[in-house]
Amino acid sequence: MNELKNYQDALQKIAVLGISLMLTSSQAINGVIPQMREALKISQSQTELLSTAPSITVIVFILFSSYIADRFGMKKTTILGLLLAGFGGIIPVFFSNFYMVLLSRIILGAGLGLYNSLAVSYISELYTGNTRASLLGMRNSMEALGQTVLIFLAGLLVNISWTASFIVYALAFPIAVLFAIKVPEISFKKEDTSVTKEKMNPTVYILALFAILLVMNSIAISVRFSSIATEIKGTSFNASNYLALMPILGIAAGFIFGPINRIFGNVTMYLGIGFVVISNLFIAMSNGNMTFLLLGLFLSSIPGSWCFPFIFSNLDRITTRATINFATSLIFIGCNVGNFIAPIAMNITQAITNSDALTAPFYAFAFLFLIILLVAMFSTKKMHAEKSIVQK
Repeated sequence: MNELKNYQDALQKIAVLGISLMLTSSQAINGVIPQMREALKISQSQTELLSTAPSITVIVFILFSSYIADRFGMKKTTILGLLLAGFGGIIPVFFSNFYMVLLSRIILGAGLGLYNSLAVSYISELYTGNTRASLLGMRNSMEALGQTVLIFLAGLLVNISWTASFIVYALAFPIAVLFAIKVPEISFKKEDTSVTKEKMNPTVYILALFAILLVMNSIAISVRFSSIATEIKGTSFNASNYLALMPILGIAAGFIFGPINRIFGNVTMYLGIGFVVISNLFIAMSNGNMTFLLLGLFLSSIPGSWCFPFIFSNLDRITTRATINFATSLIFIGCNVGNFIAPIAMNITQAITNSDALTAPFYAFAFLFLIILLVAMFSTKKMHAEKSIVQK
């Protein structure tokens, strides 16, 4: 009997984690963009529109997801999101013109945005303590694993045709079926959301801002790495192999988040931010030094895999059940905004440092996150001191 229960529990965890495999799938067909552009005979701006369209609708539908989940339940909303992502994603397999591909990308983004924050909320609702923390770390890894696997599969399918690459989005259907069978419905009682209008804890807005900065920095590192590497090793150097290691290292960091969090507790967040500072410093000081550049790149894969699970596992301490879904949505919106503004941020930091060196902006990033680390440590220390005074 116990073995059957353990088996059912394991399947439920797999189903809950599995929905995150699709969350970064909008990038899965980035590798076939050249073939798509040639086949559709579209301009560079139209190509960029196809790349960014899912991100735009993700942000829009993240805002709607809390309302829809409150009204219809988290399970139905999640399944609807998966089905939209699946059906929207595979449209180009059957209709290969620019407007249908654009519609496909818009529907894909809508589906992903609809259940984006619920992937975290489900873990928070169903699990507690160390189990919740471990699953949140694994959930973060699932995003990177899904992105890696889908990009690889899309690369294989492009040998058939560029439209065949979009078949990878059909993965959403078996995930939806497993989720529908193994995960219970969760809905909110009316009094949680309508009887009392609760204000959002201002700390949530600070965390959303932190999400913007962390993702912005991560994107800036991955975008600029190739250019810095070729300055050091020459134009024939292939940086792709090193960039391909990033998701794998992120997956590994996510899977060990649970044990790290059990050992270090609140210090886990400080460690994550500390790795941001160190990785930026290594990259900033890497002029002519490939070892420093690689250390900076590899260390930069750790912070997101520790900071975000830590934030989500502790979000219920600063929010109520009525506001936690919206709080989660705000942080995910912050992640997507950070993705958008990364190129702008690079130009601004380049201007601040008043240097043409490609590595110069990373001094500014290192300083910024050092300030964030010191503020976080001071705030936590002050909060503990106030609690001690109250208890006395």
